[in-house]
Amino acid sequence: MAPRARKHTGLEANVYPNKSGGHTYYRYKHPITGVMHPLGKNKTEANAAARILNAKLLQDDACVVDKIMGTVGISMAALVERFRDDRLPEMGLKVSTLKIMGYRLNRIVADLGDRVITEMTTKDCAQWLDDNFESDPYVKHRGTLIELFRYAENKGLRNGNDNPAEGTYPNRKKKKKARKRMTVEQYLAIHAAAPEWMKIAMELALITLQGRSELIRMRYDAIKDGYLYVVRQKVESHEHARLRIKVTPEIESIVSRSRDGLASPYIVHRRPQRVKENKDTDHWTQIAPNEFTKQFRLIRDSLPEFSSIPKEERGGIHEVRALGSWLYEQAGYERDYVQHLMAHSDEKMTEYYQSEHEEKWIDVKAELSLASVFK
Repeated sequence: MAPRARKHTGLEANVYPNKSGGHTYYRYKHPITGVMHPLGKNKTEANAAARILNAKLLQDDACVVDKIMGTVGISMAALVERFRDDRLPEMGLKVSTLKIMGYRLNRIVADLGDRVITEMTTKDCAQWLDDNFESDPYVKHRGTLIELFRYAENKGLRNGNDNPAEGTYPNRKKKKKARKRMTVEQYLAIHAAAPEWMKIAMELALITLQGRSELIRMRYDAIKDGYLYVVRQKVESHEHARLRIKVTPEIESIVSRSRDGLASPYIVHRRPQRVKENKDTDHWTQIAPNEFTKQFRLIRDSLPEFSSIPKEERGGIHEVRALGSWLYEQAGYERDYVQHLMAHSDEKMTEYYQSEHEEKWIDVKAELSLASVFK
């Protein structure tokens, strides 16, 4: 910027004196429009006003430059769309990983889509992450934000070395679970109020120690030569995920009760009020995971045994599995017995791999007697 003329010494930028009638008046020249604005006769007040105006208008001037250069006004939604088209195909991700990345990008668009990328700060990123995620989801969504802003920097859409997501904490530990363990009395109360298909599921959960995903996928044709074959969904790739559970008289009795004349391949099934397609089921009698959880909660929350417990502390179907493991230990079964039945692995155990991609099944027993529960 060229130095001001000597007659303007002592005046803030854009302030000009104007002598009239023996008095000196001060005017402010708008740095963009060039329009003169009167500031009065007091030099000190004129300079003070000019400092405020310059701070504001010169910042706006910079915004005008940014707009001309195309670096302002781009929303997070537009950035995500460009990232999908331009960057994602270059990342060489697997189809499953691309799908998961898509979920995270959709979440960013839903929550932050209307935000302007140049106005996003570390505080904005941190608040969004803290309010919505913890543990692994926190890390994954933070990583996606970093990728997005890095792409914006590389394309000149944000200033270089200005990635607001990188300034956030790299990890956020999961809060301690608030859920209380389910008692035998609470289990019996839910069981008594449940429809027959839910009773079947709850009894199988207590004996076999399987989770929701496994319960709703148990098939009649998975019972072969006296064994029930189960694959744990959450650890499907783990060598301890494939279980061959010995069908005891107790399990056989439950399976027999489940055969209610409805043509279904699934042990846990029901006749729905209305048949509709669901991406999580492959037969009209099968129960979708979310529907299973919803029905379990509706029954649980209607019972007086849970009225004094905050909803977030009331045990779900997963707590039935935990209750079953405790009952096994109370009945004198070794911890290893329970560990294998739950498809848990010990970190100290020697890892082994299946040769020639052959599936190895772990033989386990499920011999808990329900007589000790249903007294």
